[in-house]
Amino acid sequence: MNRVIKRQHSSTIENFERISEYENDVDLKSEIESGLSSIFLISNKIPLRDVYDFFSGENFSVLESFEELEASYHLAKYGFYKQSMVSLRIALDIGLLSIFWSIIGIESNRFKEWYSSKSDTPRKDKNFWQTLNSNDSISKFNEKFDLKEEIESLGALSDFVHTKGLWYSNFSDVKRKIKGQDEFKDFKIWFGNFKKVIRILEILHLLKYPTMCLDYSTEFLLSKFGTLDKIPQFGGGLGDEKKYVFSFLSKKEKQLIEELSNENEEVQNIKKYISELPDLSEKEIRTLVFKEQKKNIGNSGFDNWSQYSHVYDHRIDDEMKNDLKEWAQKNNLMSIDDIIKNHQS
Repeated sequence: MNRVIKRQHSSTIENFERISEYENDVDLKSEIESGLSSIFLISNKIPLRDVYDFFSGENFSVLESFEELEASYHLAKYGFYKQSMVSLRIALDIGLLSIFWSIIGIESNRFKEWYSSKSDTPRKDKNFWQTLNSNDSISKFNEKFDLKEEIESLGALSDFVHTKGLWYSNFSDVKRKIKGQDEFKDFKIWFGNFKKVIRILEILHLLKYPTMCLDYSTEFLLSKFGTLDKIPQFGGGLGDEKKYVFSFLSKKEKQLIEELSNENEEVQNIKKYISELPDLSEKEIRTLVFKEQKKNIGNSGFDNWSQYSHVYDHRIDDEMKNDLKEWAQKNNLMSIDDIIKNHQS
């Protein structure tokens, strides 16, 4: 007897195409991508204060939350409604854990044991919520906006994890079709929950990491530091990143979060430090760009580098390119083969 396959590959592709057309028609795609971009940017904006922070695992939880959110989106589009909700629940839980661990301290043995998979994930019990609320900014925000109640309102996502009867099962979509409900109803419900999860994670991370509210244009920071690699990772946004990080917040919520951020001593110190930095001269900036591109050529060879030089830095002009080519020829760094031979000799 041949194995029974209820959900053919062709049907999942058809579902994906219908949802893709629908989300474009009602302009949901841009909102979804904004939400995903928000959590990804947050995972990359957690401040790095020393070399240890690069390997500490502080952004592991929120980055894992992003992965679950992205998986949830694809599962929803392919028609795996229940599984998409399960991934949303995991994204919320691991995202909340990001804040929990940042308060407990990533240098603590408790975090290290969990991060190395030697101890279980903490339960969201009374102590868990007390830990989150021990942060002064989170506590002040909760006094005005009951974030805990909003988090608990998403408890129904757990019903998908535990299959609470028919409406939280894989059979629920069949029942909806039998009842003649809107074929996009499941996706609409998913999107509503997706927005709520993103909103909660945005708020908590902006409150815990107030430097994420700092907003400087890329060109302004380049005028102070010269190149992207020279800009310190102080946790602030570049370019239009801030609009994504605040993607699903109300004006009043955003205003309160920015007010709390402005009261933070670290934020005040960063603002003072950057404002007092002198603007680099055009010659100084050019020297820094030239030095940085020599390093990039040393890693990939001039031939490979020259194809993507505009990606490395938009300020690389033909004159600089010619000067770098001359330098690469003198140092035998024109190709990857040259670099390998240099290391072998």
